[in-house]
Amino acid sequence: MFKQNKAVVLAGIAMAVLANACTARAEDSPPKSFKDSTDLDLEQLVNIQVTSVSKKEEKLTDAAAAISVLSNDDLRRSGATSVAEALRLIPGMDVAQINSSTWGVSARGFNEIFSRSLLVLVDGRAVYAPYAASVSWDLQQQMLADLDRIEVIRGPGGTLWGANAVNGVVNIVSKSARDTQGGLVYRSGGSAHYTMDGGRYGGMIGSNTYYRVFGSYQLNDQYNAPDGSPAGDNWQGGQGGFRVDHYSSEETHATWQGDFTKNDLYNHNLDDYNANTLGRWTRTVSDRSSIEVQAYFDREKDFNPFEGFSTTYHTVNTFDVAAQHTFGLGERNDVIWGAGYRLYYVTQSGDPTRVHDASFIRQLGSVFVQDEFKLVPDKLTLTAGTKIEHNDITGFEFEPSVRAMFKPTANQTLWAAVSRAVVTPTFIQGRDVDRIPAGPPDFGTTPPTFPRLIGNPDIKSSIEWAYELGYRIQPTKRVSVDVAAYFNQYTKLITQEDTGTTIPGPPGQIGVILWNNTYDAQTYGGEASVTVEPVDAWRLTASYSLFHVVAYGRLVDTDPVNGSPKQQLGLRSSYDFTKRASLDAQLRYVSPVSDNGAYTTADVRLSYRPTDNLEFSLVGQNLFSRQHTELDAAQALDSQPPRGFYGKVSWRF
Repeated sequence: MFKQNKAVVLAGIAMAVLANACTARAEDSPPKSFKDSTDLDLEQLVNIQVTSVSKKEEKLTDAAAAISVLSNDDLRRSGATSVAEALRLIPGMDVAQINSSTWGVSARGFNEIFSRSLLVLVDGRAVYAPYAASVSWDLQQQMLADLDRIEVIRGPGGTLWGANAVNGVVNIVSKSARDTQGGLVYRSGGSAHYTMDGGRYGGMIGSNTYYRVFGSYQLNDQYNAPDGSPAGDNWQGGQGGFRVDHYSSEETHATWQGDFTKNDLYNHNLDDYNANTLGRWTRTVSDRSSIEVQAYFDREKDFNPFEGFSTTYHTVNTFDVAAQHTFGLGERNDVIWGAGYRLYYVTQSGDPTRVHDASFIRQLGSVFVQDEFKLVPDKLTLTAGTKIEHNDITGFEFEPSVRAMFKPTANQTLWAAVSRAVVTPTFIQGRDVDRIPAGPPDFGTTPPTFPRLIGNPDIKSSIEWAYELGYRIQPTKRVSVDVAAYFNQYTKLITQEDTGTTIPGPPGQIGVILWNNTYDAQTYGGEASVTVEPVDAWRLTASYSLFHVVAYGRLVDTDPVNGSPKQQLGLRSSYDFTKRASLDAQLRYVSPVSDNGAYTTADVRLSYRPTDNLEFSLVGQNLFSRQHTELDAAQALDSQPPRGFYGKVSWRF
């Protein structure tokens, strides 16, 4: 079946190339055309506006946090096929592909299948799953061409974003429908990705309302196990959605959007899906005052990750509403405050001996306030605030932070921060699910003993105190340097504890394995990146990250505390031969992780644009080896990412 599909894909690409070559017109308006990353000079890029650090627009160079931004052109030129893959471009991010559909993504340590210390947002909607402290990256299939940018904070962001924004925040921001007028279609196919097809069309309703509709489909080959045998992890998936943006005035903006994603995984033996819709209203009252109200509903169905690949599923329905207000207080204070409420309704299905509660409800309430005080205007700024949350498992949680930003000169920024963040227990680790199999029964006992993970009603949140220091400088218009260092202290980290006790079954008796706060840890390290433009048509970025962890406590060896590499080195090059042809390449070195060796690999993308609206590209990925393991073997799921190639044609009209 896959060979037939591949032939269809290649034939479709050939037909699309012929049709597009006949119909594309070079005189179409500039907003519909492809744009080179070198159209923006380095000075413009380092002064790009970001919102993730303070929930209001500020220059990247003025942000008192370790933040990086991937622009729309960065995404296009990277050749990445998903958001998770694109995050490899961020210095210090640990991105490990586990199998054909599964990723481990983290910042500053503790990488694993479940991204429990990384908060991921899509247009303000949290996609962090509280059931198992994970992000289902296979369900994050946003059309990259419609993303405005991806902002990534390395370090805590709990004061504004809440629990689980501990080691990082990934904020995915899509374009307004006003900026995606007209059409876009693309088709691609290759060795690992048999087909990746999609399209989008944007138009207007009246004079001040804009819309877009979009859809995509992908079919992916299976990877191989370390011994070369098929891993059986081939999958297919599709997504469709819409966005509507209404501008009643220059000061008032309302948006409504929604999408649906469904995947068939692991040789189509399992499936998951996500459906969501979000509405947001914003009004700018003055240069220093604004109001925002947002609500969304999200429904996600996934298999239970602690069951292996079984037919036990959970469905999480999330309703969230939040509001925030920004205002000036005197000449030097800018205050932002807000409140939010979230309700989870969870249903479970499957083997009744594995499911404790068929359904349950959990609630989360929060308030936050942050004050930015300009001690010396344009020179020294102090920002302090806290978020207070209440959840049904651990009660009240406090997440304060203090940040300082000092600009000795216009082209230099020195910043420092102290923050407290928490990782709240999952619904599995708390009191909701208390009989999850942890292994096969031991028939050497009478009656037989069946190991079980038991939910712990006395479990506490894991706590992080983070200390950060950073420096940015642009010594010339062609050179930019960004350095950050950190020291993190973690307490009450959660893992599984074999208590050595048993309780009555059924069946037989249960060997109690308890979720518990069992160890502490310290991590320290840093990231550095240097970007250089030797000439207008060539940009080079070199990055290096260092990570060390020291863990201590009762059960350190049972948790993947060493799941992240100690060192990573990256080199990116973007070169335009002409206005029509470009070459992009990325070289990555990752030091050994646990029992895996180090690996070095590269991705290359060659593109040609015969017109402003038509682009052909050829991408090679993981070029230096036939296949390799990127996460420690205990979590690798007997699958290794392979070397791959694909071709793509995109047409805007």
